[in-house]
Formats: sequence, C-alpha cells, structure tokens
Amino acid sequence: MKKNTTNKIVLNGMMIALVFLATYFTKIPIPATQGYFNLGDTIILVTAILLGAKSGLLVGAIGSLIADIAGGYYLFAPLTFIVKGLEGYVAGKIAFHKDCEKVEEFRKVFAVIIGAVAMASGYFIGEAYFLGLFDSTFGLTAAVAELPLNLIQGGISAVVGYVLASILEKTGVSKYIN
Repeated sequence: MKKNTTNKIVLNGMMIALVFLATYFTKIPIPATQGYFNLGDTIILVTAILLGAKSGLLVGAIGSLIADIAGGYYLFAPLTFIVKGLEGYVAGKIAFHKDCEKVEEFRKVFAVIIGAVAMASGYFIGEAYFLGLFDSTFGLTAAVAELPLNLIQGGISAVVGYVLASILEKTGVSKYIN
C-alpha cells in the first residue's frame, strides 16, 4: 500500500472522529424543530478543502451519522448521512485540485459558501418532503422554521472552516497530507 493511500485512510478516520466530536459536543438542541445546532460542518468543510471531495463526502456522511445516532436523533440519521456527505463532496469538488499546491482563496471561499448552502438546502428538502413520511410533525412548515437556523449554522461553520483551513495551509500541513 502506498504511503499516500495509508495517510489518506488515517486522516479520513481522524476527521470522521473530529466531525463526530465537533457535532456531538457542540450541539444545542432546538426543541421547536426537533433538531440541533452544532459546529460539525466546520470540520467537514476543512476536510473538503484540504483532502478533496471524496474525503469530504466520507467524513461528512459518516461522522455526522454517528453523531446523530449517538445523540438519539435516529429519524434524522439517514437524512444527515446524505446531506452532510453532499456538503463535503460539493465543497471539495469546488475547492480541491490535485494539480495545485494550495487552494486559491476565491475557490476556498466559494466552496465553503456553497457547501453551507447545500447543507441548509438538503435539510430543507428532506424535512419538507421526506421526514414527514415518518413523523407528522415534519413538513413544509417545520422546514421553513428550521431553515434560518440551518443557514446560521452553515454561515458560522463556513467562516470558521475557512479560517481553520487557511491556518492549516499556512503552516504547510498540505504538503504532508496530499
């Protein structure tokens, strides 16, 4: 097995654990919507910028799924798996290029914004049209009520994710992980 492949597997596992920790230990329950606010998206976005779309997908989907299950949010878990995986994949596709030594600033900013919008949009669609099939308290009204909170969570995570990824890139960590 190549060193680069081994490093990527180890880093993905570590980032999955960090997404779980950041999600689980920063969660603030929102009783009105049955969801919770958290900063796990920050780690998903950092992963997508530094490691790319596949890692963003894997880390976002698995780390967030584990946090939902551990926190007792079983109904949200399948939706979270899809939405957070999509968030990481989209952000990574926009930001990451193997040919570039470091991510261009514009691409990084655009990636975290679109990743956050993908997360908020994914939860909106899922809550409006799919969770209602399993729980009558969900539907378009619940999705509209939760949208501002998801946008705030995405916005905060985009800013913090951008800052963390920039700091890590400036330390030269990128040459050790790709």
